[in-house]
Amino acid sequence: MKIKVFRAEDISQALSMIEAIEVVKSAFVQLSSKQAQAPVRTSLNLKNQGEVALTMPAFLGATLALGTKIVTVFPQNPSQGLSAVQALVVLFDAVTGGPSAILEGTHLTRLRTGAATGAATQIFSRQDAKSLALFGAGGQAFFQVQGVWAVRKVARTVIFDLLPERVDSLISLLQKTPRGQEVEILKARSPEEALDEADIVVTATSSRQPVFPGKVLRLGAHINAIGAFQAEMQEVDEETILRSRIFVDSVAACLEEAGDLIIPLKKGLIRHADIQAELGEVIAGRKSGRRDNQEITYFKSVGNAVQDISVAQAVFQRASAKGLGQEVGL
Repeated sequence: MKIKVFRAEDISQALSMIEAIEVVKSAFVQLSSKQAQAPVRTSLNLKNQGEVALTMPAFLGATLALGTKIVTVFPQNPSQGLSAVQALVVLFDAVTGGPSAILEGTHLTRLRTGAATGAATQIFSRQDAKSLALFGAGGQAFFQVQGVWAVRKVARTVIFDLLPERVDSLISLLQKTPRGQEVEILKARSPEEALDEADIVVTATSSRQPVFPGKVLRLGAHINAIGAFQAEMQEVDEETILRSRIFVDSVAACLEEAGDLIIPLKKGLIRHADIQAELGEVIAGRKSGRRDNQEITYFKSVGNAVQDISVAQAVFQRASAKGLGQEVGL
């Protein structure tokens, strides 16, 4: 048996952020139209608080993408110089059932998550949005910024993290990109300072407590909440939820895993009906998104395997055409 292996560098060369955004948009449409199967991921709680191992399979019927991701989350890893999120993706041929590729999953996870934020920002944020506030300067942060920058003419990006040195490193990395040389990139001293003038907000942390006060959000803002992925984690406070029109990547997954929504639901502050739509439904035009420039919109993503497998398929197709990847015998 022969199989292709793709490193992080291969993935980076094979698929741009703007291409990944279009791939992920198609995946979300398939998910919401029942053309894809992606059961709520299997989660194993490990030794220490916050340490989990996840298995995430998916089959996308329209594009014949089949595979699974195995991912671990170890929040304390960065203190040892390791990534908090580590993963492998295995891609299968949906016609023959044979394994076709193994992909480095940490980079792919960051790319597909940034692409989901880019897609949601494109659909829900105001078209004239120019200021981004980012909470969290960890492994996801660079790709979150790239996702937003790909779809909006952002002139100002402000970053807040409890560890200021991480912000410095992220700013240095962003400034080395072609777009980063055109954007004013600043370090915030407080959550409130980060939100000043923010049209787009991204939360990409492992926090179990809200990272900013919802009362200071500007009218017309859009929030992408991508960090909290367990029922007890609450990255965004209840005031933000109550002020916002709510959208999600997957209703079923968010009702299982999104503490931002589960906690106010249990308190009776919101109802299931307050979740307006899945992103795929809005992309497909079956449900409405933002209604006016004063509305606050909130998009919650806990991550879905359709993102991973669709992006893995796109990498496999494009990388093979470019001569990337290594074929190995098993």
